[in-house]
Amino acid sequence: MQLFRRRGYLGASLRDIEEATGLHPGSLYRTFQSKDGLFHAALEAYNEQVVQDRVRVHLLESADPLVGIRSFFTSAIETGAEPDPGCLLTNTAVESFTLPKTAAGVHHGLAVIEGGFADALTRARRSGDTPPDLDVKTTATHLLALYQGLLVFVRAGLPRTTLHNVTDGAMASIGSLRNPRKQDRP
Repeated sequence: MQLFRRRGYLGASLRDIEEATGLHPGSLYRTFQSKDGLFHAALEAYNEQVVQDRVRVHLLESADPLVGIRSFFTSAIETGAEPDPGCLLTNTAVESFTLPKTAAGVHHGLAVIEGGFADALTRARRSGDTPPDLDVKTTATHLLALYQGLLVFVRAGLPRTTLHNVTDGAMASIGSLRNPRKQDRP
């Protein structure tokens, strides 16, 4: 999974895959049938282990849904990885025109994130923290687009101030009736 995150599908050679997994070509092909099969397994694992976990922690289980939305954005900025390989889902979406079979995995991961945003926004609206007429579906889609753009910026190595400005804009776009506490910036 990490190899594909760093190099993408096209940039990962069979030799790279062998070194990353410790498996020989015969074992790889017996288990996954092809490089495509291995990539699809990696994308599925990423959706299950990374995407769903991040959505659960930040968007579904956050006591304060607006703080959870902000932390979902900022957690993508403050990964500690230098250079940050970015998100496998986002990187694959950008590269997917060359990988038409990956569309279902990408769409699934994006739907999980969008659903998490919708859940958090619904809870925020219910508690009176957003305008009562907030269009949850449209706003969740908007946040998903901003988040994916943020991840492209992370991958491109843009300055943290720019990344935090994107986060601030995302939060402002919700039309919050209160300003959730901003996390300290490095």
